[in-house]
Amino acid sequence: MSKLALGTAQFGLDYGISNAYGKTDRQDVNQILEYAYNHNIDTIDTAILYGNAESIVGGSINNSHSWNIVTKTPYFSNDCIDKTCVKKLRESFKKSLLNLGKKNIYGLLIHSCDDLFKPGGSLLFKEMKALKSIGLVEKIGVSVYNSRQVEMTLDKFDIDLIQLPINILDQNLLIDGWLKKIKEKGIEIHARSVFLQGVLLMPRHTLPAYFSDIYNNIEDFIGHAHKLSLSCAELALGFVQNIDEIDKIIVGVNTINQLREIIEAKQVDLDIIEFRRISVNDPNYTNPSLWKL
Repeated sequence: MSKLALGTAQFGLDYGISNAYGKTDRQDVNQILEYAYNHNIDTIDTAILYGNAESIVGGSINNSHSWNIVTKTPYFSNDCIDKTCVKKLRESFKKSLLNLGKKNIYGLLIHSCDDLFKPGGSLLFKEMKALKSIGLVEKIGVSVYNSRQVEMTLDKFDIDLIQLPINILDQNLLIDGWLKKIKEKGIEIHARSVFLQGVLLMPRHTLPAYFSDIYNNIEDFIGHAHKLSLSCAELALGFVQNIDEIDKIIVGVNTINQLREIIEAKQVDLDIIEFRRISVNDPNYTNPSLWKL
């Protein structure tokens, strides 16, 4: 199957800095899902917090297709994790199954990894293991943003699956050796933010002034793409595709044409070390949750 996986945030939310379409139309979702599956994409990434994305997916997928669906927990605002949080996780997961129209799914991730590190956080993981033990989910894990979260997770929890950000500007987990450490533990790795919420696909003159400090990095990226006779999408995608440790690359689209362009992107062999100098070390630019726009 393809290394690509289909992200669904756009199905339930007006998501992404470069999103000119808003929330994806239901008819477009149907076409996107069918086209994806017919082109060897078998994995869907969604979440209870992506608006009504789960319900849209559940009402749109062809049940004769064998999709691997990964969803996530809600956030837990409590300073300490207790039995009420465990109940919330359990009930949220049951709702996710109902939304998706499934008796079981492929993966369940802690949406906010730091919830596990709160006092009592191990109770959440214990509940996830229980759901796995009775066959409701095949793999359990976390969604992370940074190396601190990766290190704490690997130290404390026996996970099967991790979702993490990586792209040609945000190479920190690659450069610091964390991808290799994760893979040595037999953990499946799903990469998100490969286009940095669309920043890597935006024309240089349309970028918000907020990114002025990394304009040179972005121009270097664009220059490399031209030199290699690639589109920016092809280079951004190709960079992550050439990272051996990555199992799945999550891409979110609003239209079938966007998905077609990604699927038809020129396959290219790259020496990823050559792009190390493009890397940005400041999370204020590589972590969308920190953007001040």
